[in-house]
Amino acid sequence: MHSFVHTCQKCTVCFQQAKSCPEMYMDQQADINAKMRAILVDWLVEVHMKFRLVPDTLYLCINLIDRYCSHVSVARSKLQLVGVTALLIACKYEEIYPPEVRDCVYITDRAYNRQEVLDMEQDILQRLRFKITVPTAYPFLLRFLNMTKASQLSRIAANYYMERTLQEHDLLKFKPSVVAASAVVLALNNPDISDDHDCPGMPTVLMEYTGFQPSELMACAAIIATKVGEEPVTASRRQLVAVKRKYDHRKYQHVSTTVRQPNVDAFVRGGNAGDCI
Repeated sequence: MHSFVHTCQKCTVCFQQAKSCPEMYMDQQADINAKMRAILVDWLVEVHMKFRLVPDTLYLCINLIDRYCSHVSVARSKLQLVGVTALLIACKYEEIYPPEVRDCVYITDRAYNRQEVLDMEQDILQRLRFKITVPTAYPFLLRFLNMTKASQLSRIAANYYMERTLQEHDLLKFKPSVVAASAVVLALNNPDISDDHDCPGMPTVLMEYTGFQPSELMACAAIIATKVGEEPVTASRRQLVAVKRKYDHRKYQHVSTTVRQPNVDAFVRGGNAGDCI
């Protein structure tokens, strides 16, 4: 069984390369930019909570948006339409009871009508050649958390760190598996979180299983730590803190406000000497 799981994981790691989008695709866009993408993702996090959707849906939704926008020049007036339609597609793929088209129209305050959503759905699927099965960061996160026997609070923190990265266009340069592993390492090394089940440095089992280089995770973790500590704002000074608000809840042990911000210092000192096996 262990060999089978390992083989599946290796295939998924290879597959993620083929299904990733160009990291600098936003440079090709004439009417939208990374800040507008961040605003869209912030709104989608709120919609995701309102509809009570599973985590996989949110990650697939963002993946569809990025891949679509890497193929098509999108007008800023249509960016929200792309976002809500990508969410609808992701829901149909991941959810048992997906929202209906009318729900998507309503949630945009009727900025678009039913036919516009249906037309956009067709365009997204055709542009992506109906390739919806993709390895996002979330399945990697679950695997790595189980592998390292992370505590419940570590799991919540890692989810918070990784969900926060969804807003950041800069992190598209890293493979989803690297982002997931970096979020796990940050959570395991947060002194407010770590316990007897967690390990300092970079867990040996994680490094050996994935084959990642410490420098690769360090580079990604440093950016994640910085981004988690920031509160993005729009030109109108509106704070984009949907993820932070989400995790400042009893369900998530208020991890976004009661636990100190992640930093790389702890596992810089620990090096790659984690003893978690």
